[in-house]
Amino acid sequence: MYRSFGIAAALLTGTALLGGTAWASVASPARPPRLPRSHFAHAENIAHRAGSGVAPENTIAACARASASGADRCEFDVQQTKDQQLVLIHDETLARTTNVEELFPDRSPWRVSDFNLAEIRRLDAGSWFSPRFRNERVPTLQQALEMLGKGRAGLLLEIKHSPRSPGIDNRVAAELLQNRDLWEGRRLALQSFDRQALRKLHRAVPDVPILLLGADDGQLSDVADYADALVLPHAARLTAGQVREVKARGLRVYAATDRPQVQRRLLSFGVDGIMTGVPARLRDVLRY
Repeated sequence: MYRSFGIAAALLTGTALLGGTAWASVASPARPPRLPRSHFAHAENIAHRAGSGVAPENTIAACARASASGADRCEFDVQQTKDQQLVLIHDETLARTTNVEELFPDRSPWRVSDFNLAEIRRLDAGSWFSPRFRNERVPTLQQALEMLGKGRAGLLLEIKHSPRSPGIDNRVAAELLQNRDLWEGRRLALQSFDRQALRKLHRAVPDVPILLLGADDGQLSDVADYADALVLPHAARLTAGQVREVKARGLRVYAATDRPQVQRRLLSFGVDGIMTGVPARLRDVLRY
């Protein structure tokens, strides 16, 4: 199975990189050949948490800036509220990136799953990053889908699987199916660490590309049955042989790093995209 991601497939998150991965040996020269720089232009520039290095993460403002800086996709994290609505925020709690402690001082530990959507819509999700982003709100999945038709950047949605949010995969699939007109023919992809969840999502929305975050040794044999791409861990230590091993199974390859030197090396290995919090920096690497 091999479905197109639009411009390319989708990528992954820096915090999503798994440790302790062992790789099977790959027969290759001591110094494997690298791709020419002409390949760089075809790799995808993914804005991690919608561009967390230049604007408050997981916000519409961040994605707008990332798109203007050359990002091909904005990566958002999807979580579920108490009233089973889908919002875009990375942490299981609201405390780090909103003013929830100020507005709701008696609701510790301020989990996303303990607040309804109306309450979350009251929160300021921008001031913690800079006063310039005061009153930026926690977006909904619906808002992100509506944004697809307004800018150049596509979406990569990472489904967060909290034990306090049962059924989130079904609700993501239902919302995508109900809003097919907003994303069909545009760059949309889904990712998760949870293999069973990805299988379910692939069955529910088979025309949306799937990305598996991380992999353990010996567990790659069936990935192509439901996924289109793999995000490889430990970007700084990734080798050309590991990239070839995954591509030999018909999968695209993605990694995550903000470091230009590492980005250049990964691109020379033939990765299909890189996730970064600073898309403009990667744009310059891709360009030159």
